[in-house]
Amino acid sequence: MKSLSLIIPAYNEEQRLPVFLETVKTYIDTHPGDIQQLIIVDDGSSDATVSTANKFASRISQMTVLSHQTNKGKGAAIQTGVAHGSCDLIVFMDADGATPISELPKMRQALEKAQVAVGNRWMAGAQVHRSSPFRHISGWVYKTYMSMFGLNGIDTMCGFKGYEAAVAKDLFSNLLEPRWLFDTEVAYKAVKRGYTIKNFPIEWASVEGSKLSSGDLLKSALSIWPLIQRIKKEKI
Repeated sequence: MKSLSLIIPAYNEEQRLPVFLETVKTYIDTHPGDIQQLIIVDDGSSDATVSTANKFASRISQMTVLSHQTNKGKGAAIQTGVAHGSCDLIVFMDADGATPISELPKMRQALEKAQVAVGNRWMAGAQVHRSSPFRHISGWVYKTYMSMFGLNGIDTMCGFKGYEAAVAKDLFSNLLEPRWLFDTEVAYKAVKRGYTIKNFPIEWASVEGSKLSSGDLLKSALSIWPLIQRIKKEKI
């Protein structure tokens, strides 16, 4: 079985991170050898995220805690994690546990058939819980908009994605967008570079405390076209 590095980016997650990490620890204990490296990347939190993570590091031998001195963005946090990943596969999941750790075997199965694997909340078979009407509408709009760039089949904003290690290091090596739109950038690069991509349905639930507001979504959507043009200009 291929070794796996799991990256969890975290910014001011002292409340939600420990809940998710408890489930990750239980998974590691009951699935020995499934996760060889667990990397928590604190993105310049102003709360007790680091100390909370460090408490778990003393209980989980595979776990390392990395920290940014200042907040750089979710993409930058994952980029740091990818740079430190040392396993065959590199996967990231959100700190809120919106996608449960029990979905990890699906990720492994997808990565047996492709170089990039993307958890998808839109596909038949997906189980979506507690999703607000706003999320439904914004998800439909975002998906429709993504079709302009050939990404309509990819749930770019889902925080559960995996890569062959070499592919992850390639796609994250020269990140133009360190914040919310990093997912779109990486997906666009993956498509243009011809990497094989596998989408698979997942279980997902909206978790209270989301940092992505309607204003952020609108701002991100309006920034996609300029970002795509920057990527084309940089030829990356």
